[in-house]
Amino acid sequence: MAQNITRVILILVFVLAAVFAAAQVQAAQAPASASPAPETSDWFHNPEPWLEMGADFRFREHYGYNWTALNRDKIDNPTLNNEDNQFHFERYRTRWWTKSKCDENNWFNTRMTWEFRTWDNPESKPQETDFDEIIIDNLNYTSKSLLGCATTIIGRQDIFLGSGWLVADGTPLDGSRTFYYDALRLTWDLGEKTKLDTIYIHNEPESEYWLKPINDRDKYVTQQQEEGAIAYLTDKSTPTNVEAYFMYKNNNPVEPITGKAFNFPAGAVRLYSKNAEIYTFGGALSGPLCGNNWSYRVEGAVQFGHSASPNPFITSNENEEDLLAFGQKSYLEYAFKDECDNRLRLTYEYLTGDDPESDTVESFNPLWGQWPQWSELYQPYVTQLEDNLVSNLHRVAFGHKFKPNAQWEFLTDYHLLYADENTYRNDDRFSNSGNFRGHLLTAWARYTCSKQLKGNLIFEHLWPGGYYGSNNNDNALYFHFTVEYTF
Repeated sequence: MAQNITRVILILVFVLAAVFAAAQVQAAQAPASASPAPETSDWFHNPEPWLEMGADFRFREHYGYNWTALNRDKIDNPTLNNEDNQFHFERYRTRWWTKSKCDENNWFNTRMTWEFRTWDNPESKPQETDFDEIIIDNLNYTSKSLLGCATTIIGRQDIFLGSGWLVADGTPLDGSRTFYYDALRLTWDLGEKTKLDTIYIHNEPESEYWLKPINDRDKYVTQQQEEGAIAYLTDKSTPTNVEAYFMYKNNNPVEPITGKAFNFPAGAVRLYSKNAEIYTFGGALSGPLCGNNWSYRVEGAVQFGHSASPNPFITSNENEEDLLAFGQKSYLEYAFKDECDNRLRLTYEYLTGDDPESDTVESFNPLWGQWPQWSELYQPYVTQLEDNLVSNLHRVAFGHKFKPNAQWEFLTDYHLLYADENTYRNDDRFSNSGNFRGHLLTAWARYTCSKQLKGNLIFEHLWPGGYYGSNNNDNALYFHFTVEYTF
C-alpha cells in the first residue's frame, strides 16, 4: 500500500513538472506583446554577478527481461523461489550545479546529484521506493591563468575524450547517475585547432572515499581502485582530424565488500575486480570522404602490460599474466543531404578476446569506456555473464538515421555480434565451440520540444547465438522511456 501511495505521489509530481514545462515552452513560443515587460534579473541562473547556477530533472521508465542471464527461468533465491528474469523500475534524477567566479580566468564548479528508484521487478529487489543518497559528483577548481598557457581543472570532474571509446565514464557501476573522475587535467593550446590534454586520474570504488554523500548508502561506483595517466593530442587544423594518445591505467582489486552496488550484488563487484597494469597506445582519423556526402572515423589501439585473466578459472583476481591486446572501431556514413537528413552508416568494431590455453592475456580492456556506446541492453547488462567489460568482440552494424522534422530524430541499427575467442568454454553458461553471440536490434526515437524539454524512447531486442549455452540462450528485451527538463 505504501509503495502504491509513493508511486502516485511521484507520478503527480512528474505530471505537474511536465505541465509547468509545457507552459514554459508555450510562453516562450508566444508572440511578443506590444509593450514589453520591464527587465528583471535572472534570480536562478545568475543571482549574483559572480555566481551562475543551473539544474535539471530526468525521469526514466525501464522495462525488460532476461537482461543479465539470458535465462527466462533464472531464480535469484531458490528458497524463496524468486524469479529474477524480469525488470521494471523507474529512475528519478535531479542535479543542481553552480559556477562561482573569482575572476574571468578562475572559478569553482560544483554539482550535486540525487537519483532514487522505484522497483517493481525483479523480485529479488525490495518492492519499494529507495530514496538513496545525494552525491557531490562535481567539485573542481578551473583556471586559465594558473600555468599561463594551459587550462587547469583540479578535482572531481567529467571527462569525455574523442568519441568516448576509451574515456567517457569514470563511475560505470551506477549507470548514468554520475560520470565523474577525481583528476587533474591540463589542456595545452598548441595552435588554433590543436590541443594536448594531459590528465592524472585517481578513482576509488567507494562513493564516500573523498566526499561523503548525504544519506550515505555505501555505494560502489567502480569495480576497483583505479589510477591512471593520459596524454591525448587532437589536431583539427586539416580536413582530416587527427587524434593520438597514450593511456596508463593501474587497477587494484577491492577487499571483500560489505557495501552495495547499483547494478550488481556485492559479491559480483569483487568477482569483476581484477589486478591490471595497462599501457595503451592509439589514435584516430576522421573527416569527410569523397565530397561532403561521405564521412568516416577509424580508431585503433594496442595494449601492453599485465592483467589477470577475465576468466577466474584461469587466474585469480590478483594473479597476472603478460597482456597483449588490440582493439579498433570504425564507421562509414553516407548523408543524402535531403529534407529529412537521411543517413546510412556501416560500423565495424573488433576487440581481441582471451585464449584460455595461452600464457598471455589477449582480452582488450575498454579502460574508462564502460558506458552504453551502442547498446543499452548488451553493454551494461548481458556482459555481466562474462567480465562485465565489453571485449572479445566482432561487431558489424548497419544503421539508418533521419529527422522528419526539427523535433524528431529516429535511429535504427542491426548488429551482428561474434566472439573472438571461447574464453569461457568450460562454463555451462557458454558453449565450447560457438562464436556467434547473436542478432541485436536497437531503435531510438529522440524528441526535442525546446532547449529545456527533451525525451527519448529506446527499444532493443537480442536473439542470442551459439556462443551461449543451452540454459542461457533465451531472447532478451530492453525498453526505456525518458523525459528530461533543464531549468
